[in-house]
Amino acid sequence: MSSENFFCNLSDVSKQTFESLKITNAYPKGATLYMEGHPSNGIYMLCQGRVKLSTCSRDGKVIILRIAEPGEVLGLSAAVSDLNYETTAEVLEPCQVNFVRKDDFLRFLAKNTEACFSAVKQISSKYHTTYIQVRSFGLSHTAADKLAKLLLEWAKTNRNGNGNIHLKISYTHEEIAEMIGTSRETVTRILKDFRNRKLISLKGSDLIIHDQKRLDASIGTRAKSEM
Repeated sequence: MSSENFFCNLSDVSKQTFESLKITNAYPKGATLYMEGHPSNGIYMLCQGRVKLSTCSRDGKVIILRIAEPGEVLGLSAAVSDLNYETTAEVLEPCQVNFVRKDDFLRFLAKNTEACFSAVKQISSKYHTTYIQVRSFGLSHTAADKLAKLLLEWAKTNRNGNGNIHLKISYTHEEIAEMIGTSRETVTRILKDFRNRKLISLKGSDLIIHDQKRLDASIGTRAKSEM
């Protein structure tokens, strides 16, 4: 996550200034940092733990946009744009978070060119990630295609040397379903199908993709029968 860390390229002076502005808090699992649609009051830098970022439709359907990891700044675009929070940020496991009030953060950016550039880079990175997600899932005809693409995306940073790709899946079937806009039962059924076709092995939280090319080639092959 170093490439997405807000502090990655900041000077010691800028880091010290930021340190003087932050308020450090600990949050338990299930806590909410901020809610979608609420006015932005500041930014949250995730130091430890993971946070789920999601959006909800009027009928209550939830889609997980991504899982934030340590080093990320949450609520950044809302603070910079002076808009409401676009997502709901829910703590998945005990977290340590540094909070900076919006006015203090904007003054910090105005006086620190490198910090301002770092903020732009992180916003651009999140935009690109969201674009890839929307393009990938929006052009997929079936839930199976969406799940295969999600696994392949996770596999990009989890490759080992023997051809297999080992993933440590820390998400429930319900959370995975919310990532691709389907039901928990559908995710369970698709994973079983992938296992039966020997595309993957799954034991507990350990998932192994045996042949990335075969999994990739499976995308689109069942579109007509499942539409």
